[in-house]
Amino acid sequence: MTVATPATAASVTLQGPPPRGIAGARPRPALATDVAVLAERHLRLMSRRPSSIISAIVLPLVFALLFFTVFSRVMRRGGIDYIDYLLPAVVIQAVFFTGMSSAILAAEDALGGTLCRLRTMSVSRPAPALGLLAAELTRSLLSLGVLLAIGAALGFRFHGGPWKALGFPVVMLAFATALVTCFIALGLAIRRLEAVATTTNLIYFPFMLLSSAFTPAAAFPSWLRPLVEQQPVSRVADALRVLIAHDAALARPLLIAGVWLLGLAALGMLGVSRAIGRAA
Repeated sequence: MTVATPATAASVTLQGPPPRGIAGARPRPALATDVAVLAERHLRLMSRRPSSIISAIVLPLVFALLFFTVFSRVMRRGGIDYIDYLLPAVVIQAVFFTGMSSAILAAEDALGGTLCRLRTMSVSRPAPALGLLAAELTRSLLSLGVLLAIGAALGFRFHGGPWKALGFPVVMLAFATALVTCFIALGLAIRRLEAVATTTNLIYFPFMLLSSAFTPAAAFPSWLRPLVEQQPVSRVADALRVLIAHDAALARPLLIAGVWLLGLAALGMLGVSRAIGRAA
């Protein structure tokens, strides 16, 4: 019988993990590769769901045409070029639709056991959430392209030059990143499809309706106006509109919107981290 001496035990301990290629070795996860693969998976799933195409393209298009047809003449009488005012609102609305969809997809992954299966594989821990985020941002860019095209057909123009025009999709993507991250955290935390759908609608309607997205803040009662002006949707809409205008000051609207978006992104990342940790 062979007895293990302390020296033998130490040598075994110091040998370390088996080299790559040996049975039992676990490859090190690569974050970028994992995110790309999972984003492709989500985009493939979205392409097979008519509701994803409707929420990304059809609904924003319908709302843009509807609001422009109903309110353009009224706003023109007040000296407002309504298509320039309307397009940021519809872009924000499209981002909300994207975020609500991401919450459903996140809840489905949690309910279906996808997260648990990924945790048993050599997949980077934040990759599932980042992959879904990347897929949803891709869909947001698609929505933005469609809305800019229909807006141009209705008379929309960037009046502040090319640099301001380039800032418009940057602010939109920053808003989409912050909002979708929060909605992914919500879906992972609740994990019940009916409850997720109800909760996302309860978030969407107050934030959109009690904002200056579709209606100027001056149209609201005086006691409600401070809330309407200071909430994040209104601040993001203000930032998008100064990027459209010719001579509007940029610093203050962009700074305030940036503070809101950083706060929302931090809240979303914290929620995603806690939800994934609970699922592990």
